[in-house]
This record gives sequence, structure tokens and C-alpha cells, in this order.
Amino acid sequence: MEMNIEKLIKLSTKKSKKSPEDKYIFAKEALELALKISNETDKAEILQKIGNIFHNLSKHNESNNAFLQALNIYEKLSEKINIVNCYYYIGLNYSRMVDVKKALEYLILTFNATSETEKPEFHINSAMYIGRLYMEFGDFKKAFEYLFYSLDYNKKINNKWNIAETYSKIASGYNLLELYDKALEYHLKTIEILQEMNSKEIILSVIYNDIGITYMNSKNYEFALEYFNKSLTEFDHCSTTPYSLSNIGLIYSDQQKYNLALEYHLKAYEAAKDFRDEYITPYIQLNLATVYSKLKEYEKAYKYLNKSIDSAEKQKLKTMLQKVYKIAKNIYFETKNYKEAYEYQKKYYELKVNIISKNKSTDFAENKAKQLSEVNESIDSDDQKDYPKIIGNSKEMKKIFTLLNMVSEHNVNVLITGPTGCGKELIAKEIHKKYKKNSPFIAINCSAIPDNLLESELFGYTKGAFTGAVKDKKGKIEMANNGTLFLDEIGDMPLSLQAKMLRVIQERTITPLGSTKVISVSMRIISATNKDLAEMIKNGEFRQDLFYRIKVIKINIPALKERKHDIPLLVNHFIRKYNKKFEKKIKSVSINALNYLLSCEWQGNIRELENEIERAVLLSTEDILNIELFAQIINKEETSILENLPQDWKKYQSYKNEIIYKLDKNYIQSLMTVAEENVQNASKLGGLERAQIYRLLKRI
Repeated sequence: MEMNIEKLIKLSTKKSKKSPEDKYIFAKEALELALKISNETDKAEILQKIGNIFHNLSKHNESNNAFLQALNIYEKLSEKINIVNCYYYIGLNYSRMVDVKKALEYLILTFNATSETEKPEFHINSAMYIGRLYMEFGDFKKAFEYLFYSLDYNKKINNKWNIAETYSKIASGYNLLELYDKALEYHLKTIEILQEMNSKEIILSVIYNDIGITYMNSKNYEFALEYFNKSLTEFDHCSTTPYSLSNIGLIYSDQQKYNLALEYHLKAYEAAKDFRDEYITPYIQLNLATVYSKLKEYEKAYKYLNKSIDSAEKQKLKTMLQKVYKIAKNIYFETKNYKEAYEYQKKYYELKVNIISKNKSTDFAENKAKQLSEVNESIDSDDQKDYPKIIGNSKEMKKIFTLLNMVSEHNVNVLITGPTGCGKELIAKEIHKKYKKNSPFIAINCSAIPDNLLESELFGYTKGAFTGAVKDKKGKIEMANNGTLFLDEIGDMPLSLQAKMLRVIQERTITPLGSTKVISVSMRIISATNKDLAEMIKNGEFRQDLFYRIKVIKINIPALKERKHDIPLLVNHFIRKYNKKFEKKIKSVSINALNYLLSCEWQGNIRELENEIERAVLLSTEDILNIELFAQIINKEETSILENLPQDWKKYQSYKNEIIYKLDKNYIQSLMTVAEENVQNASKLGGLERAQIYRLLKRI
């Protein structure tokens, strides 16, 4: 059987002279045979090869099918190098399939599991792709952070091709931010590098098209047309052709030369069909709908509009759908079909603020009660006896849960970062529970123990090792053998001890103080910190080699103010917890009180929220926690506002407007959170008209 597979693989690779269609057929046959292999190691290796073949053939669904099956086997075998390889290509495939969320998930796993010294090509390339993907979410701070990280490394090793590609992505970011001068600066740097390499690759065509877009966005149409035409003439009928043709059509449309615009959009549509480019197709269809509406040919406008909606929904292109809904609203308004215009306007605003409700129930109160009841049941389950449940259904926590499930089964070191009070130890316990529930979990807080005692706590000592050592004592490291050692606040560990911990990780042995006996140990090390270890490394306060050892996988827990969707669930959880402690029967929290809790900054994060709920449950004389019970934090915030009043009248007016804006923003965000991001529920809950909700949402 294996011989047949190898032959099929050879026939489907790049070197084979077969057509792409034949290669695809051979690869599918190889996959069918591979799934019948009984030896797991051999099966995973073959699946990985087939995944690469599908990837090179741009069959990204099939590629992921093979890689995910290989990954499942490698995770059982704990083969880190192969796991990382699968992460990387799965992430790339999702990126090509325009599934940004999934792509980020796997590429961040790749980045966290590698370093500049261990699998550097995956580490740096994943950073570059992560940067581009964050742009899709509009998070330019993170996007540039990853892109410039990638650029710095590629400059160190003089990888010109990657330097050019990173320059290009940075330029795209500046273009989206409307910083056109900066965008052009990096576009020209890209061309300069490619010309040094005597490159006539297709990427030059992409760069010419991108420069054209930059000029087009800045309304410099003469130069824009020059570069779009340059892309078309120098690279005759290639994958960028539909993009350049479409962009020329947009320029003519903006100049109200609609017949010329139509000509180029139709050419772009045919070119997209030739290259089977599904990504640009809905954009071109939308452009055609717009031009036909300008030419008053509404039947054709509706035809392409519906095609664009179908294409964008099929590919889950949310940004694209926003544009489609907006144009659809305009076209229906022009034709006096006000009902349809209103519906698309509603869809546009709902999508803009990400408030497409996942719950179709029309009875908000009943639905909310059911949701909280489900949370209560999960908290009371037997599974919670040893480990408290991690509460959260926000997108931020869902990412963490996905990462937890992926890393928990592997004996790799994990670094957990996040502000004080966000639940880092809880995450550490969850990882341990999923991996070795019945093995020891030993925690030590590096900031709570004086430096001169921390070493003896970690390594243990023998009788007489120092004054006061009246008997032998096991250290935390030895106690954690065959389990998990949790080093909380590792950023506070002294440098001298960091060197010794590095040796423990490398050699898997310890020697207690006052002893010459070497003890072998095996454990997973989970570290946590609220400090910026990268900055500490620059300042010489933390060892870089130890940092890479403890950060095989990094999990960052966001502050509570960044995951406010979880507050209602957390509030309910703490009410139940302190009902038991104080023998109370508090049912819930009032809407006004919950709205206020949602608007707070929570500097102390979950720990601060828990303290407030504990105090409120203790003091409450009713079965509902009312807003008056939270007067302490209300007064604290009011005092802060009054203390910061500026003396200058103009500055005061500006300060007042800022406070009002923040109040409106907090109000609408908290209202939408409680209403499950559903406008209809929010309008009922707040006693507002839908139009008022939309106006408030538009303001923020």
C-alpha cells in the first residue's frame, strides 16, 4: 500500500509534469490510501506530505483536512516540531480561505511555540502573517508590532525577500490608516529591494497595484492610473489583472465616467472568472451593481447586488458585507423601495457594531434567565469540586479556551501573562487538571518570599545547611515531580536564582542546599507574571535564555475591562458562591446595578469584582442586589471626576464633553452587552426607540 502512496505523491508534486487537475486527483487518491495506514507515525508523516501538496495546489480545504488529521496524531505522540509545522500550514490555509479568526488562532500558536533560535523561519513568517491578519480586525497597534518584529529579524539575517514582503504589508497598513506618504515610502522601499534582487516575480505586479491604490485613495488619479496600467502591461494576464482592472473602473466611476467604469468592471469580472478568484468576485459584483444603478439600469443593478451578497455571505466576509449592505440601502432608496432600504440600513449598522444576535429568542428575560441557569448548573457540577470553573463566553476568553485545549495535553512549559487579579493561577490549574489531574500541583509566589529564602523554598535543604535548618526539607521543585510547578510572579525572581532555574529546566536535576546528592525531576513548569518580561530583558532584569525556556506557549489574559461580556456571568457566579458562604438567597442583580458594574474600569480585575459582590451579598436585605449596594465604587469614581476638574473654562467645556461622551459610550456598550447585542432587546430594556440606539452606536 505504501508503495502506491509514494508513487501517487510523486505524481502530484511540483516536480511532476502532470497538469494541476491530474495532480489534484492523484493527491486525493493518496489521501484515501493514507487514511488506511495502521501505523500512526507513518500515517501522520504521509498526511503531512499530502497536506503540503494540496497547499501548493491552492486546495486549502483539502490541505487543512490532511493537516488537521496529522496534527491529531502528532499531539498524541507529543512531537513538537511536527505539531508546529501543522499549526503553521493550517494557519496559512485559513488565511487563504479568508477565515481570519481561525488563521490568527493557529499562527499565534505557531509564533508562541517557536523562537528566533528554534524554528526561526516559522516564528518570523508567522509574525508577518499575524501582522497582516490583525489589520483585517483593525488592530493596527498589534499589526505593526508583529510586522516590525518580523522586519527587524529579517534585516539581521539579510533575508531580502522577506524584507520586501514585510515592507509591502507595512505599506498596506499605512494605506488603511490613510497615511499615504508613509505608505508610499514603504512601497518604494519594497520595489528597491526587489530591483536589487533583479526580481520579475508576480509580487512586483502586486506592489504596482498597491501603489496605484495608495494614489487612488489620496485622489491622485493620474499617478494611480499609471501604476495600474503598469501592472497590466508588464505582467500580461496574471492573478493581479482583475484587481488592476477593477481599480481603474473605480477611478472612472469616481470621475462619473460610468460607461468607461462599466467597461473595466466587466473586464475585471471575466478576469476573476479566468483565475477562479473567489475573494475579489463579490467586490467586482458590487462595483457592477453600483455602476448599473448610476446608469439607471436597476434590474442589472439588483442582479449583481444579489450575487455580491451571496458571494460575501458564503465566504463570511464581514467587512465586505458592510459595504454591500450600505450600497444596497442606497440603491433601494433611489428606487423608492423604502422598506428594503430600511432593512439593509439595519443590517449595516448591526454588522458595523458586531451585534448580530446569536440567540433568536424574542423573549429576552426568559432567555437571560435560561442562560444564567445553565451557568449555575455548570458551577454546581462535580467537575468543580477541586477546580473552580473558568467563567467566560467573550471572544477573548474563547480564544484562551481554544489555546488551553490545544496545549493542555502536551508537557510543554507555559507562560501566562496578564494584570493582577485576572485569574492567572486559575488558568494554570485548568492546564494541570486537563493534563494530569491526580498529580501534584505545587505553587510558589516569587514576590511573596524574601530573596534569601526563595532558593531554599524551591530547592529544599538538608539538616544543618544553614542556621535554623533543624531537619531535612523537600523543596517545591521536588514536590512537583511528575506534576506541575507553578511559578507565580516569576518576574520578581532574582537574577541569581534565574540562572539556577534555567539549569533545572535544561538538566532536569536539582541539588538541595547543603547536599551533594543530585535528584532527577520531571515536571511541567507554568509561569505567570503581570510584568513585561521583554522589557525586563532589555533592562538586564530578566534572563533571555530563561524567558525562551518558560515561554514555549504564551497565554495572555486580558483585563476585565477588555472582556466586559463576561461580567454578567461572573456576577451571577459570585452571587451563588457568597449565597452559600453567608447562607443568603440572592436571586440576581438589578438591571441598573448590572449596567453600572459593566461601566466600571475594574483596575483590580476579577478579584476586585468578586470583593464588591461579596460585600453586596453580605449587606443586602433583599433578594436582588440593587445599585445602592455599590455606592462605594460609585462615590470613588464621582470623586475622581470632581478632583480632575480643570480651571480654564474652555478646557472645562472640553472635559465635560469628554465625560458625557464616555457616559454615553459606557451606557450603550453596557446596554448592548446585557441585551445580548440585540437592538430590539436593547430598545425594550432601555425604553428607547431603535433609531436612538443606532444614533448612540454610530457615535461610538
